[in-house]
Amino acid sequence: MMIPKERPDITAMREDCSKGKEDYQVDDQSYAFFNPQSARLANQLNFADMTLPESLFDTQDNGQQAMSWQHIRSGWLKTLKELDTQTALSQVKQTMKAHLLSVAGKPANLDLLIQECIAFSVLDVMICDLTAQQRALITRHMRAQIQVLLKPETHTRLRQYPLLWYNLRAAQVIRKAIHKRRKSKEPRLDLLQSIVDNYAALGTDRALDAMMTLVTAVSGPPGAVASCMAAQLLQSPQWQDKLRAELNAAPTQVPALPFKHTPQLHWFIKESLRMWSVPIVFREARCPFSVGKLTVQAGDTFFNSSYFVHRNEQYWPEPHVFDPLRWQQANVQPNTYVPFGWNPRACVGAQLGTNQLAILCQLLLCDLNITLTSPSALAFENMNIPSVSGFEGTISEQQA
Repeated sequence: MMIPKERPDITAMREDCSKGKEDYQVDDQSYAFFNPQSARLANQLNFADMTLPESLFDTQDNGQQAMSWQHIRSGWLKTLKELDTQTALSQVKQTMKAHLLSVAGKPANLDLLIQECIAFSVLDVMICDLTAQQRALITRHMRAQIQVLLKPETHTRLRQYPLLWYNLRAAQVIRKAIHKRRKSKEPRLDLLQSIVDNYAALGTDRALDAMMTLVTAVSGPPGAVASCMAAQLLQSPQWQDKLRAELNAAPTQVPALPFKHTPQLHWFIKESLRMWSVPIVFREARCPFSVGKLTVQAGDTFFNSSYFVHRNEQYWPEPHVFDPLRWQQANVQPNTYVPFGWNPRACVGAQLGTNQLAILCQLLLCDLNITLTSPSALAFENMNIPSVSGFEGTISEQQA
């Protein structure tokens, strides 16, 4: 059994879900939709209209046009598809490897290091022409976001001021990047380009909001899964041998979806995604809607949890057991495997995120050596995001 340390309220809700209490009114203005079908329907109804709100401050633009968040997502998906090549993924791998080796030979908090590695390595995918100084300002903001998620109780009111400053500086960098790209006649292959191409309709504030949303999205949950997966891999010598042999025999330089040559690696990743999801996602109702006997009003809050679904005995046999072999002949019920959330707001970077997990496994098994300070001290937690306490050690590069 592998039930991570949880907050008492999370444990109570998860256990209630396993007993069938999945959809209910929490208080006057909040609702829980933890049943997988109800969660799908709630998201479908809430985001049927994904028109972005108009900015109150974009007075410099000559009027704003209606723009759907779905249109922005479509542009990003197109770019990510173009970047789904061995060349582009090799660059992601080099960035990940460089960050992991930035503390080579020194004692390191591997939980934080791996989370940073995942977040920082996609910054070039978002904005490919940042200067070193600009990159440092954004990564400082991303690091602060990750640290708050890992240890929110340590961030007092006084410590909020530096966090706000980091946020403002990162936003300033991105605002300048938007204006610089608008003046450039050379299009770039990154996610910012899609925003700039739609600038006339978006305006400055909505363009900035879209890019800051990306920064927030990659600063936490993707790296949290990666850290837990890495800790599990380092504790699983049999799976290390299986995956290393599979990776060494693969004809491609970098493992990637659809994992034709590395099926066992795919099973390991899918099981990691199932086991370690964010405990609860909060959504604000954009419009009134009803699911079953519950009616939500605009402005109310509703909760979803892929974590509760993935850990529910109703949908998964032995849900708290890490068993990649379950994916050899998985018979998954509809909407019960949702590591990237429910449509239409499912994670736009799901494919890239999955490929990053594969690259991390390759780095840990074929490129790097990790010596844990105290293997017995490792303990999985899921308080605000999944994490591994006691995950400390040293990293070095394997010698040819």
